[in-house]
Order: sequence, then structure tokens, then C-alpha cells
Amino acid sequence: MPCNTPPPPTLDIPQEMDVVNDVIIYEEVDGEIIEILDNDDSDLSFELHTDAVFCCNFNHTGELAVSGGQDEKAHVWCTTTGDLKFSCDGHTDSVVNASFNHDSSYVATAGMDGLVQVWNVETGTKEWDFETTEVTWMQWHPSSNLLFAGVNDGNCWKWSVPDGAICDVFPTHGVGTSCGHIFADGTKCAVGYADGTLKIWDINTSSVIGSVKDHTENVTCVISSHDGNLLATGSEDGSAKLVNPRNWRVLCTWGFPSNEEKETVESIGFFKSHPFIAVGTSGGVLSIFDATTHQQRVTVNVELPVVKLICSETSPTVYVASGYEIQSYDARSGQIEKKWIGHHLSILDITLSPNGEQLMSASDDFTCKIFTTT
Repeated sequence: MPCNTPPPPTLDIPQEMDVVNDVIIYEEVDGEIIEILDNDDSDLSFELHTDAVFCCNFNHTGELAVSGGQDEKAHVWCTTTGDLKFSCDGHTDSVVNASFNHDSSYVATAGMDGLVQVWNVETGTKEWDFETTEVTWMQWHPSSNLLFAGVNDGNCWKWSVPDGAICDVFPTHGVGTSCGHIFADGTKCAVGYADGTLKIWDINTSSVIGSVKDHTENVTCVISSHDGNLLATGSEDGSAKLVNPRNWRVLCTWGFPSNEEKETVESIGFFKSHPFIAVGTSGGVLSIFDATTHQQRVTVNVELPVVKLICSETSPTVYVASGYEIQSYDARSGQIEKKWIGHHLSILDITLSPNGEQLMSASDDFTCKIFTTT
């Protein structure tokens, strides 16, 4: 537990600090004593959750947010005041995914209980639901009211909501699905599976276009480049791969040696402004690769595990959630640009506002916070 009283000298922590007007909190993390500045750089803190917050997202204007967590609830709230618009009840286990559709007329929530619900944002009323097994990922179509979700039995679902006219399944091959991604043009869906398989499904026909099995363990993350010409994947086998989705050729494999017993690629992203790929690992490594030459450009040790990274769409900046803080780095040089603090327990999710001017974080400390990026 955090303690504002300095620990005894036997913990080998400096007794004098060159910090003025800061409260130092000491906390034990994985057997090590670390220090946390008790500052809060956030513009707003949303504090209606009563347990860890697992997910958060902005709507398309950035004026509303949705957050979901271990308290079996999701909340829709105003990002400028923190006022609650409405709560999404009905889940009987943790809410692990929550997001708005393309025009923010609907918001979907998905839980470990297998329940997927869709709510009318204007009225706050539930308009659709579906029960399946534990949901591992969920994403809206970029321009229509099609909702996609993968579940732990390996099936992936496609629904038209709230009318329910379409209810198709991308059938499992016998293993669970762990991540999914809808291409920017809305025509294809890439899905990663627990056995290391990557498949691309045709969204219109719900049929497999192709697949590749080059990872040896669970695929943890998958994303396409903005033009759809490349796919990047990360895995529990400690590698990231660059794939050509037209011919299923694996163009490159990047490994991440670590002192850890097991290294996992936790998050991966493409930049829009530069031909770079960012990769974050459980060993606290941020790496930047050139998508054209496949060469590694930058390696940064961020010390604590990378939970999630987000690449800016307008600059070579990458935002990294690690431990209690968010950091931004210049992908060209690896130099840290800025960091934001305010949480007292680990950050579990971050997202960037549509205009790139705000970051939102969800944390184990029961709060969501909004920070200004500039």
C-alpha cells in the first residue's frame, strides 16, 4: 500500500531529495521499492468507478468518454466536466471493452461474462444485446453500425446493430481468439489466435481470405498500416512480425532479448506521418523499426512493462503507458518529449482523442484521467 512516511534506511532509499513542493510516495512493485511523485498533471479525474478501470475511449468529437472496469459497470461521461451522462448496467463480470460507433450515436460494452450491449448515447437506453462466451476484443466498423467481437472459444462475431439484421460468425479452428483489427477501409478483419495463427476475414462474405501461422504462441496484438498494405503482429513468443496481407509473406521478424523469463510483445502501432513501426514489450522496451528497410532505428528502456502504446497520426510522437505514468517519445531519435503523472496505481489502458490534443488513461486506482498533450 502507498505510504507517505519515508521508509527506514535499510531499504536503501536516499534520505534527501532534490524535490521541492512534491510529496514522495514509496511503493513496493515486484519486490523493488520505487518512488512516485504525488503530483497530478491531469486536467480532469473521473472517479465514479469502485474498482479497477480496464478500458476507456473518446467519442468522435472528444466531448464524451466511456470507461469500463472490474466493478461490472461502464459509464459514459463528459470530458470537460466529468459529469456522468449515463451508466451501462447489466454486466455480471468485468467490463473489458467499451467504445463508440463511428458517429457516436451508439456505445457498445463487452464483458468477461460474455454479454455485449449497445446503448443509445442520446437517450442512455439499451437498444441491443447478445450473449456469448468471454469477450477478448471488440471493435466497431469505421463507417457503419457493424460491430465485431472475438471470444475465448475462438469464434468471432459480426452484428448489425441495433436492428440485428446481420448476425454472422467467423468460425473457430479450435483455439481461442485473442485480438482483432478492422482495416481502415472497412473491408477486412485481421484476427490473432492463441496458437499463433493470424487470419484475415472478408467482412462482406464472412469468409477467410488467407492465413499464416508464424508465431509459436498466442498473438497478443495486430494492426494494419493506414493504407492497408502491411500488417504487424506481436506475440507471447517474444517476437513481432511484419506481414504482407496480399500474399501472406512474413517480411520480417523482430526478436526482443530480455533478462525476463518470458518476454511478451504487448502493443504495436504504425505511424501515419513516417514509415515507422513502434513495438512495446513486457520487459519495458520500446523499439522503433523502419517499415521500409525493416531495420531497427531506436531502442528505449522505459523500465516498467509497456501496457499500451499509441502512435500519433500527425507527428513522429509515440505515447507509452508504463507503470503509473504516460510518456511521449520522438520516434526518430528515441528522446523523451514529455511525461504525465497522476495515477497512484498501474495504468491499464490509454487512448488519444480524435484531434490528438488529449490523452485519457484508465487505472487500477479506480480512476480515469484526462491529460493535455501539448
